[in-house]
Amino acid sequence: MRNVLTWVATAAILSAAGSALAANQYDLTCKGTEQKETGKPATPWAETFRIDLDAKRWCRGDCRTAARIDAVTPDEIVISNSRATSGGPNGTALSFSRASGDVREYMDAGWSGSSFDIAKGKCTRDLFSGMPGVKF
Repeated sequence: MRNVLTWVATAAILSAAGSALAANQYDLTCKGTEQKETGKPATPWAETFRIDLDAKRWCRGDCRTAARIDAVTPDEIVISNSRATSGGPNGTALSFSRASGDVREYMDAGWSGSSFDIAKGKCTRDLFSGMPGVKF
């Protein structure tokens, strides 16, 4: 009986640890609109992001390269230079609202403190599909 109780307690602890880890690793499937050219209508946009809050790493799309998450608060996840790993322009930022599911990718417009949206929409949480492996 003692072995059974030990096994049950161990299984419960491992299950709780696995759930906590899974809670901090997930994919976000986002849909909305993207502004590709100034003065033109926004076009539909959809993208998947992989998020690992424990390692503070993220990646987008086919996830060839993971990058650092700059800030994680109870309300928001913020990523600077969000298009650097995909060959995009410097100065872009990405923010995810943890409460509403809103996503906004934007570029700062200089000294005035203003910015303009590149993409915006809503995200839903999905199963974590992993980060690219390390070579050494």
